[in-house]
Amino acid sequence: MRSMKYLLSILSLFAFVTMLFTGCSSISVSQDYDPAYDFSKLKTYGFIPITSEAGIDQLSADRLSTAIKTNLAAKGYTLSEQADFGVALFFTKSTKTDIQSTGSYGYGYGYGYRGYGGMGGSTYVTQYDEGTLVIDFIDMAENKLVWRGVGTGVLSSNPSVEERTANVNYAVTEILGQFPPTKAE
Repeated sequence: MRSMKYLLSILSLFAFVTMLFTGCSSISVSQDYDPAYDFSKLKTYGFIPITSEAGIDQLSADRLSTAIKTNLAAKGYTLSEQADFGVALFFTKSTKTDIQSTGSYGYGYGYGYRGYGGMGGSTYVTQYDEGTLVIDFIDMAENKLVWRGVGTGVLSSNPSVEERTANVNYAVTEILGQFPPTKAE
């Protein structure tokens, strides 16, 4: 019976670790936008200067700018000083805690409390950093927010420069994959 509990604990730990690493390779994205806004009139864009409150350092800002330029160029938009819409960026990081409990249950027969099985298991506590990138598009003529894309995902710990660039490219591609929004029919 002890070897069965040990096996279940090992299998549960393996399942948890697999789930954790699988979750690291993706982000969840969402969007919000003004449904009455005519996005077809947008042709050119520019970047709104990043403030210190945006939570983005210069190296990350450069990576984000390159990824956004690549994605918007692929959609037919042109970078311009006289832009139709401005791109504003914000980033937040928070530490999250994940608690996973595994249990093994037994059963038995007999009289009294000794006749029934017991319960055992393990609890695993993991802390990780989660990042949220917000990309806002502002109509420059109206000075009005018209579209917001948000991406949230687990941050890699100690990534290389190449991994940081790949992560930024992936996040921006996923977020801007929602733009321009399509109207529900």
